[in-house]
Amino acid sequence: MGKKNKKNPKSLPSPFDKFMEDQLAREAAKTKRNEDVLKQGETPQQKYNRLYRERPQNRTVWRKK
Repeated sequence: MGKKNKKNPKSLPSPFDKFMEDQLAREAAKTKRNEDVLKQGETPQQKYNRLYRERPQNRTVWRKK
């Protein structure tokens, strides 16, 4: 008797499904954009940052004793 009143949860659309579809579409677009950026190689700005960025081993931290 209880089985007769149960609904199939997969057949009912919900606001959460809409949210998940939107999130998956955004993630797919982001992944595609990241792949395109990787294919282009290093930009001049990235090269500059790599060469001149301050590295932890080159930092001098002054502290009071």
